[in-house]
Amino acid sequence: MAIAVKAIPTLYGAEARDFRERADEVERRNNKRPKRDLNKDPKVIAVREILRKGGIL
Repeated sequence: MAIAVKAIPTLYGAEARDFRERADEVERRNNKRPKRDLNKDPKVIAVREILRKGGIL
């Protein structure tokens, strides 16, 4: 029994322009955020420690 493949919707014309403008606006807003130092993030530190103990890092 086969699983139906869904078509991927494609935007054209005004819808495509509106989508692109909104995507660009979100990207501009995210670029204004202060950059985080992941080396100081406790979760990243914990993962690195686990990987080090496992011999992966």
